[in-house]
Amino acid sequence: MSICIFAGPTLPPRDAARTFDATWLPPAKHGDVLRAVSLLRPRAIGIVDGYFQWVPSVWHKEILWAIRQGVHVFGAASMGALRAAELSPFGMRGVGRIFQAYRSGVFTACRDEPFEDDDEVAVVHGPAESDYLAVSEAMVNIRYTLAEAARAHVIDGATHVTLVALAKAMYFADRSYDALLASAREQALNVASLAALQAWLPSGRVNLKRTDALAMLDAMREFLATDPPCARADFEFEYTTLWDSAVAALQPASAHAADAVDVLAELRLDGARLQALRQDVRRELLAPADDAVREKASNTPSVDGPNLDLDLDIDELAKKAAAKRAADSIPPLVIEKRMLARLHGTGDYPTLLARALDKRRCMAAHRDLPPIGDFSEWQLLQLRDWYFSQRPGGDMPDDLEDYLRDAGFVDAAQFHAALFVEYVYRRQAAGVAEVTGETEAAAAQAKP
Repeated sequence: MSICIFAGPTLPPRDAARTFDATWLPPAKHGDVLRAVSLLRPRAIGIVDGYFQWVPSVWHKEILWAIRQGVHVFGAASMGALRAAELSPFGMRGVGRIFQAYRSGVFTACRDEPFEDDDEVAVVHGPAESDYLAVSEAMVNIRYTLAEAARAHVIDGATHVTLVALAKAMYFADRSYDALLASAREQALNVASLAALQAWLPSGRVNLKRTDALAMLDAMREFLATDPPCARADFEFEYTTLWDSAVAALQPASAHAADAVDVLAELRLDGARLQALRQDVRRELLAPADDAVREKASNTPSVDGPNLDLDLDIDELAKKAAAKRAADSIPPLVIEKRMLARLHGTGDYPTLLARALDKRRCMAAHRDLPPIGDFSEWQLLQLRDWYFSQRPGGDMPDDLEDYLRDAGFVDAAQFHAALFVEYVYRRQAAGVAEVTGETEAAAAQAKP
Protein backbone atom coordinates (compact mmCIF):
# COMPACT_ATOMS: atom_id res chain seq x y z
CA MET A 1 0.00 0.00 0.00
CA SER A 2 1.55 3.29 -1.14
CA ILE A 3 1.49 6.14 1.40
CA CYS A 4 3.21 9.54 1.29
CA ILE A 5 3.76 11.81 4.29
CA PHE A 6 5.05 15.39 4.14
CA ALA A 7 6.88 16.27 7.36
CA GLY A 8 9.84 18.30 8.55
CA PRO A 9 10.45 20.03 11.89
CA THR A 10 7.35 18.56 13.57
CA LEU A 11 8.45 14.96 12.87
CA PRO A 12 12.06 15.22 11.69
CA PRO A 13 13.75 12.33 9.85
CA ARG A 14 15.59 11.04 12.91
CA ASP A 15 12.49 11.13 15.12
CA ALA A 16 12.04 7.67 16.62
CA ALA A 17 8.27 7.99 16.11
CA ARG A 18 8.70 7.79 12.33
CA THR A 19 7.74 4.12 12.32
CA PHE A 20 5.01 4.44 9.72
CA ASP A 21 5.73 2.41 6.57
CA ALA A 22 5.47 5.28 4.11
CA THR A 23 7.38 7.43 1.66
CA TRP A 24 8.49 10.33 3.85
CA LEU A 25 8.79 13.58 1.92
CA PRO A 26 10.02 17.09 2.92
CA PRO A 27 7.57 19.79 4.04
CA ALA A 28 5.01 20.34 1.30
CA LYS A 29 5.24 23.31 -1.01
CA HIS A 30 3.29 24.38 -4.08
CA GLY A 31 3.10 21.51 -6.57
CA ASP A 32 4.38 18.76 -4.28
CA VAL A 33 1.02 17.02 -3.84
CA LEU A 34 0.45 17.13 -7.60
CA ARG A 35 3.88 15.59 -8.16
CA ALA A 36 3.41 12.94 -5.47
CA VAL A 37 0.08 11.78 -6.90
CA SER A 38 1.33 11.85 -10.48
CA LEU A 39 4.62 10.06 -9.86
CA LEU A 40 3.95 7.78 -6.89
CA ARG A 41 0.21 7.10 -7.19
CA PRO A 42 -0.25 6.79 -3.40
CA ARG A 43 -3.31 5.34 -1.72
CA ALA A 44 -3.14 8.05 0.94
CA ILE A 45 -1.25 11.26 1.70
CA GLY A 46 -0.58 12.80 5.10
CA ILE A 47 0.42 16.46 5.37
CA VAL A 48 2.08 17.61 8.58
CA ASP A 49 4.50 20.39 7.66
CA GLY A 50 4.56 22.75 4.71
CA TYR A 51 6.45 25.79 3.50
CA PHE A 52 4.95 29.27 3.38
CA GLN A 53 5.92 32.93 3.16
CA TRP A 54 9.28 32.54 1.38
CA VAL A 55 8.15 29.57 -0.73
CA PRO A 56 4.70 29.20 -2.35
CA SER A 57 2.51 27.05 -0.10
CA VAL A 58 0.84 23.80 -1.08
CA TRP A 59 -2.17 24.74 -3.18
CA HIS A 60 -5.72 23.92 -2.14
CA LYS A 61 -6.48 22.98 -5.74
CA GLU A 62 -3.84 20.26 -5.91
CA ILE A 63 -5.22 18.68 -2.74
CA LEU A 64 -8.71 18.71 -4.26
CA TRP A 65 -7.28 17.16 -7.41
CA ALA A 66 -5.63 14.42 -5.33
CA ILE A 67 -8.96 13.62 -3.68
CA ARG A 68 -10.60 13.60 -7.09
CA GLN A 69 -8.01 11.02 -8.17
CA GLY A 70 -9.18 8.75 -5.34
CA VAL A 71 -6.39 9.56 -2.87
CA HIS A 72 -7.28 9.87 0.82
CA VAL A 73 -5.65 13.07 2.14
CA PHE A 74 -5.03 13.63 5.85
CA GLY A 75 -3.73 16.73 7.63
CA ALA A 76 -2.64 17.67 11.13
CA ALA A 77 -0.36 19.76 13.34
CA SER A 78 0.86 22.53 11.08
CA MET A 79 0.21 23.27 7.40
CA GLY A 80 -1.73 20.01 7.36
CA ALA A 81 -4.11 21.29 10.04
CA LEU A 82 -4.63 24.56 8.18
CA ARG A 83 -5.43 22.92 4.86
CA ALA A 84 -7.62 20.26 6.48
CA ALA A 85 -9.67 22.91 8.28
CA GLU A 86 -10.20 24.69 4.96
CA LEU A 87 -10.86 21.57 2.89
CA SER A 88 -12.62 19.22 5.31
CA PRO A 89 -15.98 19.99 3.61
CA PHE A 90 -14.44 18.55 0.42
CA GLY A 91 -13.12 15.33 1.93
CA MET A 92 -9.72 16.14 3.43
CA ARG A 93 -9.43 14.39 6.80
CA GLY A 94 -8.19 16.54 9.68
CA VAL A 95 -6.81 15.10 12.90
CA GLY A 96 -5.91 16.60 16.28
CA ARG A 97 -6.64 19.55 18.52
CA ILE A 98 -5.00 22.13 16.27
CA PHE A 99 -7.12 21.06 13.30
CA GLN A 100 -10.26 21.18 15.47
CA ALA A 101 -9.30 24.65 16.71
CA TYR A 102 -8.79 25.99 13.19
CA ARG A 103 -12.03 24.45 11.98
CA SER A 104 -14.10 25.81 14.87
CA GLY A 105 -12.13 28.99 15.47
CA VAL A 106 -12.04 28.11 19.17
CA PHE A 107 -8.98 26.97 21.13
CA THR A 108 -9.26 26.64 24.90
CA ALA A 109 -5.77 28.07 25.40
CA CYS A 110 -6.87 31.23 23.56
CA ARG A 111 -9.67 31.98 26.02
CA ASP A 112 -12.01 34.40 24.25
CA GLU A 113 -9.74 35.14 21.29
CA PRO A 114 -10.60 33.54 17.94
CA PHE A 115 -8.09 30.97 16.75
CA GLU A 116 -7.45 31.73 13.09
CA ASP A 117 -3.93 33.09 12.46
CA ASP A 118 -1.50 31.11 10.31
CA ASP A 119 1.40 32.23 12.48
CA GLU A 120 0.10 30.08 15.33
CA VAL A 121 1.80 27.04 13.78
CA ALA A 122 4.65 28.77 11.94
CA VAL A 123 8.27 28.08 12.84
CA VAL A 124 11.67 28.69 11.30
CA HIS A 125 13.73 25.58 10.68
CA GLY A 126 16.95 24.47 9.08
CA PRO A 127 17.43 22.48 5.86
CA ALA A 128 17.14 18.72 5.50
CA GLU A 129 20.85 18.38 6.31
CA SER A 130 20.09 19.72 9.79
CA ASP A 131 17.18 17.31 10.25
CA TYR A 132 14.87 20.33 9.77
CA LEU A 133 16.03 21.64 13.15
CA ALA A 134 13.45 24.11 14.49
CA VAL A 135 15.01 27.37 15.65
CA SER A 136 11.81 28.97 16.87
CA GLU A 137 8.75 27.78 18.81
CA ALA A 138 5.22 27.62 17.47
CA MET A 139 2.78 29.99 19.13
CA VAL A 140 0.24 27.20 19.51
CA ASN A 141 2.77 25.22 21.56
CA ILE A 142 3.56 28.25 23.70
CA ARG A 143 -0.14 28.90 24.33
CA TYR A 144 -0.81 25.32 25.36
CA THR A 145 2.31 25.12 27.52
CA LEU A 146 1.52 28.35 29.36
CA ALA A 147 -2.06 27.18 29.93
CA GLU A 148 -0.69 23.97 31.45
CA ALA A 149 1.68 26.00 33.64
CA ALA A 150 -1.24 28.08 34.90
CA ARG A 151 -3.31 24.96 35.59
CA ALA A 152 -0.38 23.51 37.56
CA HIS A 153 -0.13 26.80 39.52
CA VAL A 154 3.43 27.35 38.29
CA ILE A 155 2.39 30.86 37.22
CA ASP A 156 -0.55 32.98 38.30
CA GLY A 157 -3.36 34.11 36.04
CA ALA A 158 -2.05 37.62 35.46
CA THR A 159 1.41 36.36 34.52
CA HIS A 160 -0.17 33.81 32.18
CA VAL A 161 -2.16 36.48 30.31
CA THR A 162 0.83 38.80 30.03
CA LEU A 163 3.17 36.07 28.77
CA VAL A 164 0.72 35.01 26.08
CA ALA A 165 0.37 38.63 24.92
CA LEU A 166 4.16 39.06 24.82
CA ALA A 167 4.63 35.87 22.80
CA LYS A 168 1.89 36.78 20.34
CA ALA A 169 3.44 40.22 19.81
CA MET A 170 6.74 38.66 18.74
CA TYR A 171 7.56 37.99 15.10
CA PHE A 172 7.01 34.26 14.60
CA ALA A 173 10.65 33.64 13.68
CA ASP A 174 11.82 35.16 16.98
CA ARG A 175 9.56 33.15 19.29
CA SER A 176 11.26 30.91 21.84
CA TYR A 177 10.89 30.30 25.54
CA ASP A 178 14.24 31.98 26.23
CA ALA A 179 13.20 35.06 24.25
CA LEU A 180 9.83 35.10 25.99
CA LEU A 181 11.37 34.94 29.47
CA ALA A 182 13.86 37.67 28.56
CA SER A 183 11.03 39.90 27.34
CA ALA A 184 9.05 39.18 30.52
CA ARG A 185 11.96 40.22 32.70
CA GLU A 186 12.26 43.47 30.73
CA GLN A 187 8.59 44.05 31.52
CA ALA A 188 9.39 43.52 35.21
CA LEU A 189 7.05 40.56 35.65
CA ASN A 190 7.13 38.69 38.94
CA VAL A 191 10.69 37.36 39.28
CA ALA A 192 9.75 34.37 41.42
CA SER A 193 6.97 33.33 39.00
CA LEU A 194 9.31 33.55 36.02
CA ALA A 195 11.98 31.53 37.85
CA ALA A 196 9.41 28.85 38.66
CA LEU A 197 8.31 28.73 35.02
CA GLN A 198 11.88 28.44 33.77
CA ALA A 199 12.53 25.52 36.15
CA TRP A 200 9.27 23.82 35.12
CA LEU A 201 9.64 24.17 31.35
CA PRO A 202 12.15 21.34 30.65
CA SER A 203 9.70 18.74 31.94
CA GLY A 204 6.40 20.57 31.54
CA ARG A 205 6.50 22.13 28.08
CA VAL A 206 4.08 20.61 25.57
CA ASN A 207 4.71 20.02 21.88
CA LEU A 208 1.10 19.92 20.74
CA LYS A 209 2.09 19.91 17.08
CA ARG A 210 4.05 16.68 17.48
CA THR A 211 1.22 15.12 19.50
CA ASP A 212 -1.24 15.91 16.72
CA ALA A 213 1.15 14.60 14.04
CA LEU A 214 1.42 11.28 15.86
CA ALA A 215 -2.36 11.18 16.20
CA MET A 216 -2.60 11.59 12.42
CA LEU A 217 -0.29 8.63 11.87
CA ASP A 218 -2.43 6.52 14.19
CA ALA A 219 -5.60 7.64 12.40
CA MET A 220 -4.11 6.76 9.02
CA ARG A 221 -3.04 3.32 10.25
CA GLU A 222 -6.50 2.56 11.62
CA PHE A 223 -8.27 3.86 8.54
CA LEU A 224 -6.08 2.08 6.00
CA ALA A 225 -6.23 -1.17 7.98
CA THR A 226 -9.90 -1.36 6.97
CA ASP A 227 -8.83 -1.54 3.30
CA PRO A 228 -11.10 1.36 2.29
CA PRO A 229 -12.09 2.00 -1.33
CA CYS A 230 -10.60 4.93 -3.19
CA ALA A 231 -11.63 8.36 -1.95
CA ARG A 232 -14.86 9.61 -3.48
CA ALA A 233 -15.06 13.30 -4.27
CA ASP A 234 -18.47 14.89 -3.79
CA PHE A 235 -17.51 17.88 -5.90
CA GLU A 236 -16.71 18.62 -9.52
CA PHE A 237 -13.08 19.57 -10.11
CA GLU A 238 -12.86 22.63 -12.35
CA TYR A 239 -10.06 22.50 -14.91
CA THR A 240 -9.38 26.21 -15.07
CA THR A 241 -6.81 28.16 -17.06
CA LEU A 242 -4.95 28.84 -13.81
CA TRP A 243 -4.81 25.10 -13.04
CA ASP A 244 -3.59 24.28 -16.56
CA SER A 245 -0.91 26.95 -16.24
CA ALA A 246 0.20 25.56 -12.88
CA VAL A 247 0.43 22.04 -14.28
CA ALA A 248 2.35 23.27 -17.31
CA ALA A 249 4.78 25.15 -15.06
CA LEU A 250 5.44 21.98 -13.08
CA GLN A 251 6.01 19.76 -16.10
CA PRO A 252 9.80 20.21 -16.20
CA ALA A 253 9.98 18.80 -12.66
CA SER A 254 7.24 16.24 -13.11
CA ALA A 255 7.38 13.17 -15.33
CA HIS A 256 3.59 13.11 -15.60
CA ALA A 257 1.37 16.13 -15.91
CA ALA A 258 -2.15 15.79 -14.58
CA ASP A 259 -3.51 14.82 -18.00
CA ALA A 260 -0.86 12.11 -18.36
CA VAL A 261 -2.32 10.40 -15.30
CA ASP A 262 -5.70 10.30 -17.06
CA VAL A 263 -4.11 8.97 -20.26
CA LEU A 264 -2.36 6.16 -18.41
CA ALA A 265 -5.61 5.34 -16.59
CA GLU A 266 -7.33 4.92 -19.96
CA LEU A 267 -4.50 2.77 -21.25
CA ARG A 268 -4.75 0.42 -18.26
CA LEU A 269 -8.27 -0.50 -19.33
CA ASP A 270 -6.93 -1.87 -22.62
CA GLY A 271 -4.79 -4.66 -21.25
CA ALA A 272 -3.60 -6.11 -24.57
CA ARG A 273 -2.59 -2.71 -25.90
CA LEU A 274 -0.88 -1.82 -22.64
CA GLN A 275 1.13 -5.05 -22.63
CA ALA A 276 2.16 -4.63 -26.25
CA LEU A 277 3.27 -1.05 -25.68
CA ARG A 278 5.13 -1.97 -22.52
CA GLN A 279 6.92 -4.83 -24.30
CA ASP A 280 7.97 -2.48 -27.10
CA VAL A 281 9.37 -0.04 -24.56
CA ARG A 282 11.16 -2.77 -22.65
CA ARG A 283 12.60 -4.10 -25.92
CA GLU A 284 13.82 -0.61 -26.70
CA LEU A 285 15.45 -0.32 -23.30
CA LEU A 286 17.02 -3.76 -23.71
CA ALA A 287 18.26 -3.09 -27.23
CA PRO A 288 21.78 -1.92 -26.32
CA ALA A 289 22.43 -5.04 -24.25
CA ASP A 290 20.93 -7.35 -26.86
CA ASP A 291 22.92 -5.69 -29.66
CA ALA A 292 26.13 -6.17 -27.74
CA VAL A 293 25.38 -9.86 -27.27
CA ARG A 294 24.45 -10.31 -30.92
CA GLU A 295 27.60 -8.52 -32.06
CA LYS A 296 29.73 -10.79 -29.92
CA ALA A 297 27.87 -13.82 -31.23
CA SER A 298 28.48 -12.82 -34.86
CA ASN A 299 32.19 -12.65 -34.16
CA THR A 300 32.24 -16.09 -32.52
CA PRO A 301 33.51 -18.85 -34.86
CA SER A 302 30.88 -21.45 -35.67
CA VAL A 303 31.30 -24.87 -34.16
CA ASP A 304 31.30 -27.89 -36.44
CA GLY A 305 29.53 -31.03 -35.40
CA PRO A 306 26.34 -31.66 -33.45
CA ASN A 307 26.57 -28.59 -31.18
CA LEU A 308 25.81 -25.96 -33.84
CA ASP A 309 23.69 -23.87 -31.42
CA LEU A 310 26.57 -23.23 -29.03
CA ASP A 311 27.71 -20.04 -30.73
CA LEU A 312 27.21 -18.14 -27.44
CA ASP A 313 29.40 -19.08 -24.50
CA ILE A 314 28.21 -19.23 -20.90
CA ASP A 315 29.62 -15.78 -20.11
CA GLU A 316 27.59 -14.13 -22.86
CA LEU A 317 24.41 -15.91 -21.82
CA ALA A 318 25.00 -14.72 -18.26
CA LYS A 319 25.46 -11.15 -19.51
CA LYS A 320 22.22 -11.33 -21.45
CA ALA A 321 20.37 -12.65 -18.42
CA ALA A 322 21.88 -9.87 -16.32
CA ALA A 323 20.75 -7.29 -18.87
CA LYS A 324 17.18 -8.58 -18.67
CA ARG A 325 17.26 -8.50 -14.89
CA ALA A 326 18.44 -4.90 -15.11
CA ALA A 327 15.50 -4.09 -17.37
CA ASP A 328 13.13 -5.73 -14.88
CA SER A 329 14.49 -3.42 -12.21
CA ILE A 330 13.82 -0.28 -14.24
CA PRO A 331 11.41 1.93 -12.26
CA PRO A 332 7.85 1.86 -13.65
CA LEU A 333 8.08 5.63 -14.01
CA VAL A 334 10.80 5.29 -16.66
CA ILE A 335 8.71 2.81 -18.62
CA GLU A 336 5.62 5.01 -18.34
CA LYS A 337 7.52 8.05 -19.60
CA ARG A 338 8.57 6.09 -22.69
CA MET A 339 5.03 4.82 -23.16
CA LEU A 340 3.66 8.35 -23.02
CA ALA A 341 6.25 9.48 -25.55
CA ARG A 342 5.16 6.66 -27.86
CA LEU A 343 1.52 7.70 -27.51
CA HIS A 344 2.45 11.28 -28.37
CA GLY A 345 4.34 10.01 -31.40
CA THR A 346 1.44 7.93 -32.70
CA GLY A 347 -1.12 10.66 -32.06
CA ASP A 348 -3.06 8.47 -29.64
CA TYR A 349 -2.37 10.65 -26.62
CA PRO A 350 -5.02 13.34 -27.32
CA THR A 351 -7.58 10.65 -28.19
CA LEU A 352 -7.11 8.88 -24.87
CA LEU A 353 -7.14 12.19 -23.00
CA ALA A 354 -10.36 13.29 -24.69
CA ARG A 355 -11.97 9.99 -23.69
CA ALA A 356 -10.87 10.46 -20.07
CA LEU A 357 -12.32 13.98 -19.98
CA ASP A 358 -15.56 12.72 -21.52
CA LYS A 359 -15.77 10.14 -18.75
CA ARG A 360 -15.33 12.79 -16.11
CA ARG A 361 -18.18 14.82 -17.59
CA CYS A 362 -20.30 11.68 -17.83
CA MET A 363 -19.85 10.82 -14.16
CA ALA A 364 -20.48 14.44 -13.14
CA ALA A 365 -23.89 14.11 -14.80
CA HIS A 366 -24.66 10.96 -12.79
CA ARG A 367 -23.89 11.89 -9.21
CA ASP A 368 -26.80 9.79 -7.98
CA LEU A 369 -24.96 6.57 -8.85
CA PRO A 370 -23.71 4.57 -5.87
CA PRO A 371 -20.01 4.53 -4.91
CA ILE A 372 -18.15 1.36 -5.80
CA GLY A 373 -17.68 0.71 -2.08
CA ASP A 374 -21.43 -0.03 -1.84
CA PHE A 375 -21.25 -2.87 -4.37
CA SER A 376 -21.61 -6.46 -3.18
CA GLU A 377 -19.05 -9.11 -4.10
CA TRP A 378 -21.59 -10.52 -6.54
CA GLN A 379 -21.99 -7.15 -8.26
CA LEU A 380 -18.21 -6.75 -8.49
CA LEU A 381 -17.96 -10.21 -10.04
CA GLN A 382 -20.59 -9.25 -12.62
CA LEU A 383 -18.70 -6.04 -13.34
CA ARG A 384 -15.48 -7.98 -13.96
CA ASP A 385 -17.33 -10.50 -16.09
CA TRP A 386 -18.77 -7.70 -18.21
CA TYR A 387 -15.37 -6.05 -18.63
CA PHE A 388 -13.44 -9.15 -19.62
CA SER A 389 -16.24 -10.25 -21.96
CA GLN A 390 -15.58 -7.10 -23.99
CA ARG A 391 -11.97 -8.14 -24.57
CA PRO A 392 -10.60 -10.57 -27.17
CA GLY A 393 -10.94 -14.07 -25.74
CA GLY A 394 -13.53 -12.99 -23.21
CA ASP A 395 -11.95 -14.87 -20.31
CA MET A 396 -11.07 -13.57 -16.87
CA PRO A 397 -7.41 -13.93 -15.94
CA ASP A 398 -6.53 -16.91 -13.77
CA ASP A 399 -4.77 -14.64 -11.28
CA LEU A 400 -6.52 -11.29 -10.85
CA GLU A 401 -3.79 -9.91 -8.58
CA ASP A 402 -1.12 -10.57 -11.21
CA TYR A 403 -3.31 -8.95 -13.84
CA LEU A 404 -3.86 -5.82 -11.73
CA ARG A 405 -0.15 -5.55 -10.93
CA ASP A 406 0.80 -5.88 -14.60
CA ALA A 407 -1.82 -3.30 -15.59
CA GLY A 408 -0.57 -0.83 -12.99
CA PHE A 409 -3.64 -0.70 -10.76
CA VAL A 410 -2.92 0.09 -7.11
CA ASP A 411 -5.48 -2.44 -5.88
CA ALA A 412 -8.78 -4.12 -6.71
CA ALA A 413 -10.77 -1.12 -5.42
CA GLN A 414 -9.12 1.20 -7.96
CA PHE A 415 -9.68 -1.41 -10.69
CA HIS A 416 -13.37 -1.82 -9.88
CA ALA A 417 -13.88 1.95 -9.70
CA ALA A 418 -12.33 2.30 -13.17
CA LEU A 419 -14.53 -0.51 -14.51
CA PHE A 420 -17.70 1.09 -13.17
CA VAL A 421 -16.85 4.43 -14.78
CA GLU A 422 -16.12 2.59 -18.03
CA TYR A 423 -19.43 0.73 -17.77
CA VAL A 424 -21.49 3.87 -17.18
CA TYR A 425 -19.64 5.71 -19.94
CA ARG A 426 -20.25 2.95 -22.50
CA ARG A 427 -23.93 2.70 -21.60
CA GLN A 428 -24.37 6.42 -22.02
CA ALA A 429 -22.51 6.35 -25.32
CA ALA A 430 -24.81 3.55 -26.45
CA GLY A 431 -27.83 5.66 -25.53
CA VAL A 432 -28.97 3.55 -22.58
CA ALA A 433 -31.28 5.94 -20.75
CA GLU A 434 -31.58 4.09 -17.47
CA VAL A 435 -28.14 5.10 -16.25
CA THR A 436 -29.88 7.83 -14.31
CA GLY A 437 -32.38 7.97 -11.50
CA GLU A 438 -32.37 7.67 -7.76
CA THR A 439 -29.62 5.94 -5.85
CA GLU A 440 -31.59 2.77 -5.13
CA ALA A 441 -32.56 2.34 -8.76
CA ALA A 442 -29.03 3.14 -9.89
CA ALA A 443 -27.63 0.49 -7.58
CA ALA A 444 -29.80 -2.10 -9.29
CA GLN A 445 -28.82 -0.83 -12.71
CA ALA A 446 -25.14 -1.00 -11.75
CA LYS A 447 -25.29 -4.74 -12.41
CA PRO A 448 -23.82 -5.32 -15.89
